[in-house]
Amino acid sequence: MRKYMKYEIKGSYKFILGIIAIVLIASTIIQLNISKQMKLDMMGSGNDITGFGTFMLIASIAVIFGAFLTAFFQIIGSFRKELYEDRGYLTFTLPLTGNQILGSKIIVALLWYLALGLSIVIYNLLLAFILFGGEWIKVGKEIFNMINSGVFSLGIISGLSVIMTQILIYFSMALSKVSVRNKKIGGLWFIIFIILNALTSYLVFKISSVFPYFLDLSTFKVLHQYEAHSLMNIVGNVQGQTIMLGNNNIFINIIGSLSQIVISVLAFITTGHIIEKKIDL
Repeated sequence: MRKYMKYEIKGSYKFILGIIAIVLIASTIIQLNISKQMKLDMMGSGNDITGFGTFMLIASIAVIFGAFLTAFFQIIGSFRKELYEDRGYLTFTLPLTGNQILGSKIIVALLWYLALGLSIVIYNLLLAFILFGGEWIKVGKEIFNMINSGVFSLGIISGLSVIMTQILIYFSMALSKVSVRNKKIGGLWFIIFIILNALTSYLVFKISSVFPYFLDLSTFKVLHQYEAHSLMNIVGNVQGQTIMLGNNNIFINIIGSLSQIVISVLAFITTGHIIEKKIDL
């Protein structure tokens, strides 16, 4: 399994490093434009920033978002190539179980997501310190004071959501390779994913409606839906939401979130079984 993970890393590291380079360049442009705007504001001419600078700022933000999206599709595309191209003959004849192959891909994906996230955070912190010096230290302290356990928990949950979506995509791709009455669904895996994702979302929504108990990620207290609403000053009923965000509170539906995890685990196991037993290369 380790050797297969090394093979996966060697096959994708150049592409990921290229994405990281693009993100860091875009981050530099963003911070330089912010620095320019701050200097103009201090001079009392905040409206003098050029249209080109504003355009570059917007374009850079779009590049960062696009880079993360590109990395996601690159990681997904790696599995698609295993199923639809000749390289699958080598991969699926290795002395590995379907779960080991799938698990290796998920672990490598996590490593690349972490590399992207950490590189952009660390680089921006260092660049901000260089550009803004003492002012950045004051702002950094204020931001740090605003961050609580709920924000960190929400970040972890968001990461898990990406992985669960990825597993569902893998399951859809594997399912498209299974022969049904000697016929294959083939490239319609995306339609399968849309249908499965819609069904999963509806099922989780209904489960969350039946069990309206939420975990406050800031205090880790279990609250009924109406108690959570009162803390968020919400008027009306938003029955069935899995995650609710307030001014200072983040709530997740306990049973709804657990059901998402269970569905992802089942999809993972089923995908591994299909890879190992059912795929006709």
